[in-house]
Amino acid sequence: MTGSMTGFDRPWLRRCRILATAAFALGLAMAPGARAQQPTKLKLGVVSALFDSGSLIALEKGYFREQGLDVEVKIFPGTADANQALSIGAVDVIESGISPTIFNAKLRHIDMSIVASAGANMPGHGTISVVLRKSLVKSGRYKGPADLKGLKLSTGLAAPTQWLPSMLAHDAGVDDKTINFVALGIGNTASAMVNGAIDGGSVNEPFATLLVEKADGVRVASMDQKFPNFPAGYLIYGPTLTKKNVDAGRRYMVAYFKGMRDYRLAFGPQRQGTAGIIAILKKYNIQISPSTPSLGVSEDLAPSFAFVDKYVDWQIAKGNMRVRQDPKTLVDDRFRQYAVQQLKH
Repeated sequence: MTGSMTGFDRPWLRRCRILATAAFALGLAMAPGARAQQPTKLKLGVVSALFDSGSLIALEKGYFREQGLDVEVKIFPGTADANQALSIGAVDVIESGISPTIFNAKLRHIDMSIVASAGANMPGHGTISVVLRKSLVKSGRYKGPADLKGLKLSTGLAAPTQWLPSMLAHDAGVDDKTINFVALGIGNTASAMVNGAIDGGSVNEPFATLLVEKADGVRVASMDQKFPNFPAGYLIYGPTLTKKNVDAGRRYMVAYFKGMRDYRLAFGPQRQGTAGIIAILKKYNIQISPSTPSLGVSEDLAPSFAFVDKYVDWQIAKGNMRVRQDPKTLVDDRFRQYAVQQLKH
């Protein structure tokens, strides 16, 4: 009897052990610690501009993965669209050029925070340039900013690209209303310059270099010369990262710092890994070349506000902003400071 019971028990005990092991494994999978190991999904909004470089490099180099983040890229046609997507929660983070949308955020009760620099127009790093047809310079029609009067320029209306030639003209005693600003889009600007339909453009890089190389243009002014250290853009978080998942916001920033470090090495004096970074950015239709003026990138990525007050004055004068807002009140510096400390080790 005992022997038969023992023979019966053994397979039954084996089944119990298997069930117990499976239950234990299931319990581990459902434990809070295990859930935390699942990648956190985030949505990044980009416009394929130079200021998007840090996040795109971090994505392609696997720095977000290292931080336990699963980042999905959503591409928008322009900064206004990306800002709108952040404001309604369609994306969690963007890198954005300077716009009234950012400065008006608090007035409209939109939760967006400037958390780091996305590059600046440091001396030698002008990311916006006024490019004119070479014939205008050779003939003497254009000798200096006062000669912007009467020219037809393609640019982004109410954007820093329009502000630059407006201020150049203003400081030369010329009303910017005498400049014919048109919004053609970069695809049409180059062909319009070639056929003489416009006199030039005031555009962001890498498009300014494109006008020089493909449309027989001459760079006559750049943002870093007129307004040194004016921001090229900011890294901006929505409430997902500043309130709902602060830890993910910290981890995103660490990865972002690494991406911007690689950008700085690629285009700084070291020229380290330049070809690889160019290939990454071209994948996202940022058509830079080794001759393209690069973003100015500081080591601590502190957001710059140089000359932003003058830009806001211009926006108010144009009627694009009604109330002066201090953009520094939009800064949430917790995440940048965290990354600085983490990367010291």
